[in-house]
Amino acid sequence: MVNATVTAEESDQIPTTVTQPTGGSKSKKLSLIPLIFMIYFEVSGGPYGEEPTVEAAGPLLAIIGFIVFPFIWSIPEALITAELSTAFPGNGGFVIWADRAFGPFFGSLMGTWRFLGGVINLAAFPSLCIDYLMNTFPVFTSGLPREMGILVFTLVLTFLNYTGLVIVGYVAVGLGIVSLAPFIVMSFFAIPKL
Repeated sequence: MVNATVTAEESDQIPTTVTQPTGGSKSKKLSLIPLIFMIYFEVSGGPYGEEPTVEAAGPLLAIIGFIVFPFIWSIPEALITAELSTAFPGNGGFVIWADRAFGPFFGSLMGTWRFLGGVINLAAFPSLCIDYLMNTFPVFTSGLPREMGILVFTLVLTFLNYTGLVIVGYVAVGLGIVSLAPFIVMSFFAIPKL
């Protein structure tokens, strides 16, 4: 792969990096299914949280909400993202959009806030995993076992991220199947009782 930096002549545009493949080298690409599961875990982290919704609103209103919500929020957001991505192409997403709309200071703030938000968000996942395991294994309730469990989860997930995007994608597919399986199985058990 040859990296070529394309810099616009106008001073208000951000330079973008374009990669151009050379003849013989083949790069590893992420396929569609791992990409879908990585986006799924980036956005929601799984189907957890649906139980309180059904408990608070009842099954009919919860199902109607789950069906209507994507049309009110998700589809318009996807269309806006697609429009902005084609209007301002480059490797930067909303940082480029904020820079073009409000200037370089706010573009830099957007990138910094997103980085800090990601760090804080990712730091919570090992603790959440231990909280889920705590229901099955009470040894993780407090003390050294809990802290060691969080440390082990953090080290395993860190190592996994260093292995590369393709491996992370396939692990996301596996975790997606494991996290969705109980809900799918319980749905099949509930169908005859409708």
